[in-house]
Amino acid sequence: MQVAIIGAGPRGLAVAERLINLVDDQTQINVQIYDPYAIGGRVWDPFIPKNRFFLMNTVVDQITLFNDESIENGGKPLPGPNMLQWLENEAESFIVAHPEFDEQYKREVTELKLSKSFASRGMMGIYAAWFFEWLTGRVRHKQTLNFSNQSVNNVQRFGKTFELELSDGTRILSEHVVMALGHSDNYLTSEEAMFASFAENHQLRYIGPKHPSETDLSAFDENDNVIIRGLGLSFFDYLIALSVKKGGKFERNNTGELVYYPSGHEPHVIAGSRGGFPLHARGVNEKSASELYEPRFFTLPALDALRAAGNGHLVYSDFEKLIVKELTYKYLLNRIHAKDSQLTYDQAETLKSALSTSADLNDTVKKLGLDNIPKFDLELIRNPARDLPAGTNYREWFLQYLEDDIKDARLGNKHAPYAGAFDILRDMRDRVRYVVEHDYFSADEYEKFMNQFKPLDTLVSVGPPLERVEQLRALIKAGIFEVTGADIKVTVENDMFVARDILGQEFYGNALIEARLGAIDIALSRNPLIVNLRQNGIFVQPVRTRDDGSTYKLGSANVDRRTFEVIDASGSTVSHLYVFGITLEGLKWFTTVIPRPGVNTLILRESAWIAECILAHA
Repeated sequence: MQVAIIGAGPRGLAVAERLINLVDDQTQINVQIYDPYAIGGRVWDPFIPKNRFFLMNTVVDQITLFNDESIENGGKPLPGPNMLQWLENEAESFIVAHPEFDEQYKREVTELKLSKSFASRGMMGIYAAWFFEWLTGRVRHKQTLNFSNQSVNNVQRFGKTFELELSDGTRILSEHVVMALGHSDNYLTSEEAMFASFAENHQLRYIGPKHPSETDLSAFDENDNVIIRGLGLSFFDYLIALSVKKGGKFERNNTGELVYYPSGHEPHVIAGSRGGFPLHARGVNEKSASELYEPRFFTLPALDALRAAGNGHLVYSDFEKLIVKELTYKYLLNRIHAKDSQLTYDQAETLKSALSTSADLNDTVKKLGLDNIPKFDLELIRNPARDLPAGTNYREWFLQYLEDDIKDARLGNKHAPYAGAFDILRDMRDRVRYVVEHDYFSADEYEKFMNQFKPLDTLVSVGPPLERVEQLRALIKAGIFEVTGADIKVTVENDMFVARDILGQEFYGNALIEARLGAIDIALSRNPLIVNLRQNGIFVQPVRTRDDGSTYKLGSANVDRRTFEVIDASGSTVSHLYVFGITLEGLKWFTTVIPRPGVNTLILRESAWIAECILAHA
């Protein structure tokens, strides 16, 4: 049996692992993995220089590539070390035995000793390379496992098999094809194409949406004013690339505050976004590798009751109220148990009991006389500048906003009032996925979910390591970076890029960087494989019909959500052609994750299902 896996990231490796370790000794199987990047995939490629400096946003002991007993219907597990355990016991000798990896990775291994540590992205790629080497050692005499360092440009049905066209022109046949594709580069939008053309014609610089690790910033220097659109994870990558990689350094002063010492070669950076605020810092990790928060209110029975009350569909506003109630509950618990709450243990426990059965948490707090606890205000979290008085010095206010975020995150992802509440969204993602995958929302309500909940979840639960927010604050204080008000809009005027914000400020730049990846949308992708599958009617976008009869398309490819087999333009299932992961964002929810041990983690769960479907045809 021939199995082709397109993509050598965590998903592709997880499918390969299950195929090799679940197949019986008498079955002949040839597993071939394809990827133009190194084992581990594009995001984690250790040979891309910037990946030695860009950080993951998941702590090392919450990362694994090994199947474990928690995986639902995953087959017999073969447990192995999570990333922290690997760093402690295997990493150093593996890197020494592989001189192709940069010397910096040896130094990094000695520093990554705590469960709250964040590894470089390249280190994740080395962990993947070690895992692949371990897996090749599991191959038995009727099996083969190989990696081909090139891309697949097309897949076509050829009789009972598939023909894959590789980037070097080679054509190979395979009975089963698994597409574990990552973020795709997209065609530029009309606005982006205009900016690119304007920059080329006026001797300016424009960097469109792409992986920051793959951008060339060598020409940027102290003579440049750089406008950055976007304050998400990509922004924090550019933050490092335009500061430390320009020769500056961060050091702590005698009060513990992080200070930036410029080299003099940094460009001046003006950064902004529609929302106007960077992602919240991740709370310092206090959780064990497999520890998940257990919701009190945001439960499946409660969601089912709301669905039933909505005549079979969950109203988005009810969904949001329920999840905000859970966040408020966690926030209040952390407030009343805080060291400075001035409540005795017994008083705090009494309050906890009252809150756990409360219909209105804020009303309960008020009745209990806790007037000193600030309200958990969702709209203020979405727009922290909502109540800002006219004439406020925005720079000073923004520095204090960052300082408050930093202080809160330092209290930890279990005990901090805000960071502790925000972190439970990560622990509850599978419940949200269940709601999406079981069509709790109507088309109208799902559209609201995507437009309203996704930005909120990203803002509060997908943030960078705490030190990145500290670094942003230090760069603002050093005068290297400034952050605009909300609702940034960029135009071109008088041979310059011009940014304006909601505060009426104007900023001029000779460079514009789009600090984001392209949208996950197969209609926009310029990946040759996706383009060909789309043009041949293999990849089609699912359509949703609103109550008024109008429709919209999801950015995802269409699949049978039980088997992950592709559904083509005719509505037929393309047997043995599988796709999962990021390409299904929209049809599924929050696919941009890394496997976590002991929690029935999404990637390993879905990989096991696909592998078992393939082996059922052996």
